Amino acid sequence: MSLTGVLYHVAPTQPSSTRLVFALPSLSTVIYHAHTLWLFTESDLMTTMIPIPLFAIVAAPLTSLHNLPHAVFWLWFHLLHFNTSNQTATLEDETNKPDRPLPAGRISLKVALILRWTLLPMCWALSRAYSKEVMYASLWLTAFTSMYNELGGSGKHFAVRYLLNGLGFAAFEAGTTLVARDDRTLLDATGWLSIFLSGSIFATTIYAQDFRDVVGDALINRDTIPLRWGSPSRYMLFVGVVAWSLALSIIWHLDMWSAVSFTALGIYAGSRFIRYTTVEEDRNSYFYYNVWVSVAHLLPGYWRVLCGQ
Repeated sequence: MSLTGVLYHVAPTQPSSTRLVFALPSLSTVIYHAHTLWLFTESDLMTTMIPIPLFAIVAAPLTSLHNLPHAVFWLWFHLLHFNTSNQTATLEDETNKPDRPLPAGRISLKVALILRWTLLPMCWALSRAYSKEVMYASLWLTAFTSMYNELGGSGKHFAVRYLLNGLGFAAFEAGTTLVARDDRTLLDATGWLSIFLSGSIFATTIYAQDFRDVVGDALINRDTIPLRWGSPSRYMLFVGVVAWSLALSIIWHLDMWSAVSFTALGIYAGSRFIRYTTVEEDRNSYFYYNVWVSVAHLLPGYWRVLCGQ
């Protein structure tokens, strides 16, 4: 189905003339295409659309609820741009995520590519409407998007892949946090520290998602830590999650009970990857990993509220 209305060629009353009538798309067509756009981003609800707004609320910090819908929409719109780029760049979705728009046949590759490049200036224009600083975050994000997808960063050495993941998440968070603020031109030291730590966490632990995608990654010869090291990589992830739990507890000055609770969550989330090794269980474990990430994203709020920063 086309993303536009339908042009009908009407037989002319005079032989030398033609006229075109533009018909608005029906409600069902609008709903169909809106659902298609949502499907481009649906799988990132837990990885992006929940933890990053939570992060922005405490990192900004959010002082007006009026800013929150703006921040969520800015994030979703840029996620849509990233995902159309990502899902038109590789064929892994045919195996890993067959319900996405392209493998499901809801949209053609040609139309998806048009959408991907149309969204690029739209992201910049939306961001500039807020501030130059938000636009800079958008520019960096779109640059990392092209490096990761069209320039093949996701398929190169695993270190390049995970570094671009961390930088991309940091750019998502910088833009979302700026939009969540009343003053959208700057962030304070706590905000920048929060973004640096979050990007570092993603760069060093995001391969948790690769355990569930090993079949598709193997088909396209993607270099990932799970494929390179197999079972030992599960222990590496466990150590990384626990180490970050302890480090964040110290950095954000958590009290003893908060630190113990957060670290226990990290131990549970990380240990699941060792105890359960089927693809289905890896999907469940990845859910708990994202719960841990979401709680980690709230810790700057602890610092601001309880430590008076």
